[in-house]
Amino acid sequence: LHDIGKLECWAQREILSEHTRYTYNFVRKCLGERLAEYARRHHNEPFYPEEDKPANEIEQILCLANNLAAGSEREWKSIDSISAPPLPIKLTHVFSNKVIRNELDEAKLTNLSQALAKRLEGIEKDFSEKPKQCYFKIFGILEESGLHLVPAEASELMNDVSLWNHLKLTAAFATCIYLEGGWKGYNLQDYKFALLSGDADKISSFVNRSLRLPDLNARSNLIIEATDKVRDFLKDFLGPECIVFAAGGSFLAFCPPRLVDAALEGAKKSFEAVSDGRVSITVSHVIMSGDELRRDFGKVWKESQRRMRLEKSKRLLVPEVEEEVEEGVEVCDVCRRRAWVKEDERKILRIDASPRPERLCDFCSKLREKGKGVWLNDLKGESNFVACIKADGDDIGRVLTGKIFDELGKASIPSRIETLSNLIHRTCEREFRGIIKKFSKRESVVYAGGDDLLAFVPGEAALKASKEIALKFREEMANKCTLSAGVAIFHYRLPVYAGLEAANLLMSKLKEGNKGKIAYAVIRSTGSTKSELMQSIRILTLEQLDTTLNIIRFLEKCEASASQLWKIISVAAKNEVKVKALVRNLIGKFKVPLNDGKILLQFLETGLFSDAFFLFNLFKERGEENA
Repeated sequence: LHDIGKLECWAQREILSEHTRYTYNFVRKCLGERLAEYARRHHNEPFYPEEDKPANEIEQILCLANNLAAGSEREWKSIDSISAPPLPIKLTHVFSNKVIRNELDEAKLTNLSQALAKRLEGIEKDFSEKPKQCYFKIFGILEESGLHLVPAEASELMNDVSLWNHLKLTAAFATCIYLEGGWKGYNLQDYKFALLSGDADKISSFVNRSLRLPDLNARSNLIIEATDKVRDFLKDFLGPECIVFAAGGSFLAFCPPRLVDAALEGAKKSFEAVSDGRVSITVSHVIMSGDELRRDFGKVWKESQRRMRLEKSKRLLVPEVEEEVEEGVEVCDVCRRRAWVKEDERKILRIDASPRPERLCDFCSKLREKGKGVWLNDLKGESNFVACIKADGDDIGRVLTGKIFDELGKASIPSRIETLSNLIHRTCEREFRGIIKKFSKRESVVYAGGDDLLAFVPGEAALKASKEIALKFREEMANKCTLSAGVAIFHYRLPVYAGLEAANLLMSKLKEGNKGKIAYAVIRSTGSTKSELMQSIRILTLEQLDTTLNIIRFLEKCEASASQLWKIISVAAKNEVKVKALVRNLIGKFKVPLNDGKILLQFLETGLFSDAFFLFNLFKERGEENA
């Protein structure tokens, strides 16, 4: 809460150094005099009065942590220290000062400050009786408030970093300094910090081993639950402020070096206890000085990634031990690794001419029960097709290591990179979910977080949804980062792994040299070979995707008969000159309206008409008997 007074300070048009007084007043009303004094005294710059400068070890630690979180740009503080910044206060994008993420006038600043004060009112007694639980409550209130859309500084040098991320990082560094031995002076070289990381092993292999959508949901949820347990452990062991990221089987956290072994062991045990050991997690860490952390956090992040890859490579040398199944014993239809013990009478597996209920092992049966609720049958729309959308931000590792900031002439300070990480995660977790909800009548997001999305939608909505997702990501990233998406379209009666495997293949094709594009394919059956699937893949830029969707919309209203359109398509595949002559001939014979004919000729020039016509026919409403 050390900078919470900035809201009221800016609203009252006071100079920056006055924010400590407003912080004192805010914290005193909520948590009492002693903590208010701690929060107030976190600056040692010459333009702050003596009563605002650190007077004991706790306040000195807070002052140092505050400077470390702000990074090297704290040295370049502008005229804001001696004059009030103009309203509205602007939060710009970390990638562009020209992109305004939020503006706050006097009313918005005051309302946010008062709303937070009201939610924290009377919490002093709880804090004295149950400080840990009360701290978690305060942290949660701040995390869910609008502070992530308020800048940490009003000056243009630092107004791209959110106040929430600055407050959180300051608390994290203060925790690490305190637990590592306390105050050692203002020289950052005298302090060491550890960056912990964890990444679940072979998630795709585990999750893709799904026959039905409930299997997939349950397996994905198991990874989410295991990651949440890691978050809970680190929250209790270190504090929630130390967790940089924890989602989708991965985590990143700050830690005092002396607690590294205990923290990593606890995180690993927490994850694998939930996954019942069926999914393991690799953990690693790097240790850096406070000065290294302050000067180039992106470099530290990059080293953390390198260390994780090294630890992962060691695990690849250890062969995976599978459960032995006695010869002659039939295995589970889902995992194909353990003996089946239970039949699911609700789902019939069509094997040759002898359909039978699906057979599940105990583990897969329990997972299906947990995941039941939405089936592919519930998601199909006017057609009998559904689509698996898998989306992933491009080169996000490179982005978070600060490479892009180097290109933009910005410093890779801790709070800037955490602000970016938070923005990416919020975009995927909230914005993407909202987009999928528009196109699906049931909850169909399997996972959304980090920079990943896995979801199912009606087949006819898949390309529209993927386009909106890609555009939203570009918008949220100020057009400095792109997203790739693989869209596997398949009949709802096919097993879910058919769509998953195809979506994974599409993503691999995109990452080979087609980043920032949308790839789609239609899967006809589970018996489709990889070469057949490869031939059906179409890779489109967003502009080409938009054209394809426009062609489909045109075909829905076009007055030309289906037979005429088929004839145009067949001629177009052989001779571009003849097809134009054919269209003009049909216009002349009044078989194709003049306006439709002109539009047809324009669309034929794009080279996308044939594929769009195929999709149009695929998604035309059809009865169950024709499926």
